[in-house]
Amino acid sequence: MAHPKRRFLSGFLAAAFLTASAPGFAQDVAAAQQPAPITAPALVKKNVDVAAMTEWRHDIHAHPETAFEETRTAKKITDLLTSWGLEVHTNVGKTGVVGILRGSNTGPTSPSICMRADIDALPITETDGLPYASAVPGKSHACGHDGHTAMLLGAAKYLSETKNFTGTVYFIFQPAEESGGGAKAMVDDGLFQWVHCDGIYGMHDWPGLQAGKIAMSEGAITSNADEFKITLTGKGGHAAYPADNIDVIQLGSDIVTALHQFKDKNTPVEEGAVLAITMFNGGEAYNAMPTTVTLQGTVRTFSGATQDKIEQAVKDIPAQLAAKYGAKAEVEYDRDAPAVINSHDQIVNARQAASDVVGASNVTDFGRTMGGEDFSYFTQHVPGAYVALGQWDGKSKIIQLHSPNFNFNDATLETGATYWVDLVERQLPYKAPPPAQASTVKSASPSK
Repeated sequence: MAHPKRRFLSGFLAAAFLTASAPGFAQDVAAAQQPAPITAPALVKKNVDVAAMTEWRHDIHAHPETAFEETRTAKKITDLLTSWGLEVHTNVGKTGVVGILRGSNTGPTSPSICMRADIDALPITETDGLPYASAVPGKSHACGHDGHTAMLLGAAKYLSETKNFTGTVYFIFQPAEESGGGAKAMVDDGLFQWVHCDGIYGMHDWPGLQAGKIAMSEGAITSNADEFKITLTGKGGHAAYPADNIDVIQLGSDIVTALHQFKDKNTPVEEGAVLAITMFNGGEAYNAMPTTVTLQGTVRTFSGATQDKIEQAVKDIPAQLAAKYGAKAEVEYDRDAPAVINSHDQIVNARQAASDVVGASNVTDFGRTMGGEDFSYFTQHVPGAYVALGQWDGKSKIIQLHSPNFNFNDATLETGATYWVDLVERQLPYKAPPPAQASTVKSASPSK
């Protein structure tokens, strides 16, 4: 960039001139000859309603509702979207809500975008003691979905007021993410038969990432998340006479060991897989061997081939070992959610919007996680991008998701809502309606 009114003098003339000049002039010329500082682009700011988002989040936090029971939450969302003039569809996938906002000069070929927030809570007793703590025993927003919901509502409110875009925005408020069934329920309910968007975007709060940062990566970022239950039936009896019984406790222990050995020996470390037995239940008395024992757990994988291999092992190994004991094994295996795979074009779009809001240096890579996320059911139909929103304030102890004292960081509501708004305005840029065409019909000539 050229320097305005820059003056260039030869060495000798400059020395003579500066010697006779008023004090400070030499400094001015020296400063003028320095290269112009390179400044980072100004960050995008939107006048999203932070106070309202905070109020909504605290209210939702105090009234947590678990999978497919989110009736109060859905009504609150519906009432707000309706008050802002959106077209609202309720009971999508049981308790889901979809708001539709059309921008200026929208036609049948105009672009469109989907943005999703999950709205359900967890069956976890809150221990925070907050002024807005959960009023529902045994339930809490320990995963930050209250924040997800508030940020998407904040974006909907802003965009409904400004309408600075051309096309259609779909705001998808999904139930039952934690159970792994909500997204699939919405899809099975025909969501994409009437929702037609060019890309779908999701966002999750991330406790280990500093506030003011947004993380993302292309490709698989979450694992395939499966669950299983193994029921073992043997012969119970007095513990003093083990030879008269079929010991399903010992059988269960052998199964746990064998499953872990199979996973370790048959899955390359770089491929990534988890097989975890998380529940082992059986017995009612210290001196009686139980007739039945149940084992439950989860399997996490990234590749379909590894997923198939471990699922088959979970089904085969209990049956093989039970037969040696003379017992019976029944296995229930469910694939809860496929891996979320971020598409190239949508990640490019997300990275541009995030850079606008937090600066390119604060947009970081997101390493793939063994966590599960049913946003993948949406991306099986529409290309998408799922990003992580930093939560850590840089000082406090990091509290992980699903902890009884986790609480969404209100200071990040503005960042998340602004990201949503910028994403819409970037992907659906405003186009003014064409000027009205003057009539070309001429008046008939008067008869002669």
